[in-house]
Amino acid sequence: MTSFGQYVKSAPSLVVQPRMGFGDHAAMRAGLRATRAAKATTVGTITVDSYTRTGDLASARSAKTLNGYPIATQPRAATRALHHPDFPVQVRHGSSTPAPIVTALTDAGLHATEGGPVSYCLPYGRTPLAESVQNWRRACEHLAEHADAPHVESFGGCLLGQLCPPSLLVAVSVLEALFFTQHGIGSVSLSYAQQTNADQDAEAIHALRTLAAELLPPGTDWHVVLYTYMGVYPRTARGARNLLAASAELAVRTGAERLIVKTVAEAHRIPTVEENVAALELAAATARAPRGSRRPRAPGCSTRPAGSSPRSWSCTPTPGPRSPRPSPAATSTSPSARTRTTRAAPGDRRRRRVAALVGRRGHADRRAAHQRPAADVRAAALRSAPGSPKVRPMTPGGEMHHPDLAEHLVAPTTRAAMAVQQEALQAARDFLRGQGFTELLPPLIGPVTDPGGRGAKAIDVDFYGHRYKLMTSAILYKQASLRGFGKLFYIAPNVRVEPAETAGTGRHLVEFHQIDVEIAHGTRADAMAVAQGLLKHVVAHVWQTVPDVLRGLGRDPEAFAELLADPFDRCTHADAVEQLHAVGHPQSADGEIDWEGEERLSHKADRPFFITDYPKGSRGFYDREDPDRPGSLRNFDLIAHGGYGELVSGSERESDYATIVTRMRESGENPAKYDWYLRMAREGIPASAGFGMGVQRLVRFLTGLDALWQVSAYPKLPGVAAP
Repeated sequence: MTSFGQYVKSAPSLVVQPRMGFGDHAAMRAGLRATRAAKATTVGTITVDSYTRTGDLASARSAKTLNGYPIATQPRAATRALHHPDFPVQVRHGSSTPAPIVTALTDAGLHATEGGPVSYCLPYGRTPLAESVQNWRRACEHLAEHADAPHVESFGGCLLGQLCPPSLLVAVSVLEALFFTQHGIGSVSLSYAQQTNADQDAEAIHALRTLAAELLPPGTDWHVVLYTYMGVYPRTARGARNLLAASAELAVRTGAERLIVKTVAEAHRIPTVEENVAALELAAATARAPRGSRRPRAPGCSTRPAGSSPRSWSCTPTPGPRSPRPSPAATSTSPSARTRTTRAAPGDRRRRRVAALVGRRGHADRRAAHQRPAADVRAAALRSAPGSPKVRPMTPGGEMHHPDLAEHLVAPTTRAAMAVQQEALQAARDFLRGQGFTELLPPLIGPVTDPGGRGAKAIDVDFYGHRYKLMTSAILYKQASLRGFGKLFYIAPNVRVEPAETAGTGRHLVEFHQIDVEIAHGTRADAMAVAQGLLKHVVAHVWQTVPDVLRGLGRDPEAFAELLADPFDRCTHADAVEQLHAVGHPQSADGEIDWEGEERLSHKADRPFFITDYPKGSRGFYDREDPDRPGSLRNFDLIAHGGYGELVSGSERESDYATIVTRMRESGENPAKYDWYLRMAREGIPASAGFGMGVQRLVRFLTGLDALWQVSAYPKLPGVAAP
């Protein structure tokens, strides 16, 4: 029989699984066969009936109608005949006394189940915790002795669902997984239930993965399973499908290997086999399709209540107060709320609390019913073409799954991205030439290159016995070229050996391209104006020339309306640091805005914005220090909203020979390496300002795809050898 854990870990795409159980043997067999035949990567489920869960086996034998499969009272041969030996099946139940169920499943040749001594004791049963722990210890030991490659999933990620903070769900799931391994189980899964705040959910799953990687014994086979929303489910079919699609997107975004789905019948009755299959196929199609506006990863753990959505992270304050929307938990426990309710009679207070709870439980229903079904649009747009490679983040062991080049080149997402890239580059050239810029072809190698780059390294080249560098940036050549060309630009290839751990960020490639711009005698304001105009022109052009491609990728022109309408916001580096500190992010005041901080600011912004005045020492020696504000640089970054992060980095340049040499020494650079550049600086390089705009980052922003490799025809991911 195929090992459940290894099957999930080695699957080429998100594994989707139904909640399915029938009292009738023929119906249960038909459900498993339909699950296996679905157009998705699936595993099967045998959900146990309520009598068997509670240990009332006599009622399970005599009942005419059951809400699940009575595995403990069925002949072992009958249960064994339900499943195909090559199709993994998991037995799901809610018992704090699992011995009869575990014995029955191992006798029937099954080896995967789920539960836990805490997660199935406290919410559902009346069994004392100490007794439940002993029951589950014996169950694990039985599985370890009698099952081949036993697998146990912790239900700790659900517990009491929407009534639990994410931190508690994460903690119980990790602790139960440790309990399972302590008692002989070598393959486990850790669970988390989707809640109402996608960013918070992403943070929680990141914490779950981090703790599992750190705490589980070496050699443990483990993965993460996401449960589609475990609260009151939407009553409309559209709302139910949208909420399921959102859970599939969350699974892909966070790297969850398995997703347990819900159906359009969830709010009304036990679903049919056909409804379960439809849910499996919708979740799989959503996972394969690129996301339009939902962005990845918030790599920190949060215990904010679901529903909290700070709006105060925008760099430029808008007129009037913009208070965070209060979360349900904050609303119910605020001092003012307590003051108001103390004057009411006890009966009134209870009624108010019940009404408030019912209103909150309907939040997901109302929100999902009115969401734009973007996942359906994206899935339909890609239906007629070969499937796109799934975005695979780094594994817990640090391995990155690189896309297969042959598959990648024919993928519909790649073709769509290249169509957008072609128009974006055409628009960029038209705009810059219209502004009086001359395009030059940049150098690929030279004796030195840009020393900056957040830990990235340059590649050495043997150039006729001299050690040259592949260009990480052509900035030094841009400055030198100003002696002959007052306004110039490159479409420049760059090679940076990024740290291997950046492979899973979705933001880094080893090979990439930049639109490099430089303006002789220009100021920072000049460069920022060109960068803003360039981005606006490119956005308008691609929506004019390839709107169907963008819509097929799930992009909505309304998402770009504010970008095109008004000047971009701006704030200083110090302002950005202060705002990140206010939300608990430990951003250094003396360094770059780190990737997590940049992503937080980007997610909470409504439109692109500039960050200016980075501290001296955080950037290269060529960024000009402000003569009126020593220690501050006359530079800027342009950050795209929606989680896409930095698109542009630029600055005024140091042009004075003595100042350049001093800055080199301050930053630890040996001036002797820069002999050719310093000789030109001594002879006179015009003062200037300029910037670089990442081509792949621009195209990712336009298309809404998950990662930079999806918008590169020949992606090279950090730490991964690839053609």
